[in-house]
Amino acid sequence: MSRGFTLVELLVGLALGLVALGVLVGGVSAGARLLVMSGARVEATDAVVIAAESFQFDVRRAGWDPAGIDVEPLVTAQPGRVTLQADVDGDGSIDTGSEEVTSYVCSTGPPRLSRIIGAQSMPVAGDVSACGLRYLDATGAELVAGPGGLSTTARRAVRAVVLDLGVRPPALAAPATRSVPMALRSVP
Repeated sequence: MSRGFTLVELLVGLALGLVALGVLVGGVSAGARLLVMSGARVEATDAVVIAAESFQFDVRRAGWDPAGIDVEPLVTAQPGRVTLQADVDGDGSIDTGSEEVTSYVCSTGPPRLSRIIGAQSMPVAGDVSACGLRYLDATGAELVAGPGGLSTTARRAVRAVVLDLGVRPPALAAPATRSVPMALRSVP
């Protein structure tokens, strides 16, 4: 003899199904959060690496002077801004509207690191949690730049520039950070 389900059995089965569905949704939700956080971490790390490579490229060529016009590698050396120059095309002059003069600026509103060439500002990294520049002499000692920056004499003593950068998108608890020291290749 065949008998159907009672109402109590049906309710117990439904409750067990809902519990299993809740566990499944919780697992999928945790996996999705992990995926978002992993993606944000990769994106932040990539932003820091790209900023570091761009910075290293520009610092490495600062002071390039094939025509011998006495190019000063550092025009500005402040805690949040550095301006580099090089006679890239070798014509014996510095074109301030071209890539021969490049600045890196740490800004707070919005928080980002920008690369400025002429009048064009390009954000290199956004969601910046920490950004600063340090200047080292030939012995590796730090030359402290006040708000007005280093003097002409102190700028001429700089042999390396260090970019300290942290990027933290809203999805991350801790920033991706990097300290990028780069020696000036050409020093007058």
